[in-house]
Amino acid sequence: MKTAILICPLLLAAASVHAQSADSARDALRQAATGDAFRIGYTQFRLAPQGVVSAAAKTADGQSVRVGEYAVRVQAASARSARAVAAKPRLAAAVGDDGKAVVVTSTLNVYHRDPAALQAAVRASGGKLTYSSVAGGNGRIEFDSVDAAIRAMPKIQAIAGIKEVAPEIIEGEDAPN
Repeated sequence: MKTAILICPLLLAAASVHAQSADSARDALRQAATGDAFRIGYTQFRLAPQGVVSAAAKTADGQSVRVGEYAVRVQAASARSARAVAAKPRLAAAVGDDGKAVVVTSTLNVYHRDPAALQAAVRASGGKLTYSSVAGGNGRIEFDSVDAAIRAMPKIQAIAGIKEVAPEIIEGEDAPN
């Protein structure tokens, strides 16, 4: 009984510290979301340029937010190596206006009225068509990086016959890692 009385406060304190670090990781990610904005449905998302996306199993330190199979953490700009800055990531972190973290891919979902418009979008954007459905009126265009995909969105949206363009995102439980 005495052991339980001594251990219980220690466990509660450890759980509290873990919850605080998870909240601080979410807050840091929200504050880092100062990049380009895009909208999917009624939710607006903003990229977090200092957000680093990695496999969730690699980082279980409490300083990251888990999004599906990924862990997202904020890395100070001064801590990023020249190689990391020069690399063109195919995954990036973003935060919705509801505060939820997501992972953005380098693929755009394109909804169209005419399959020829989708082909024109591929030519105009320089991306690679990875999926097309005439019946569904949609397709996916893949790019070398998330930045290239975001930059291509206005070009694609301006093409006649394109209804909507949005990056493909990965959502998860937005849980502490």
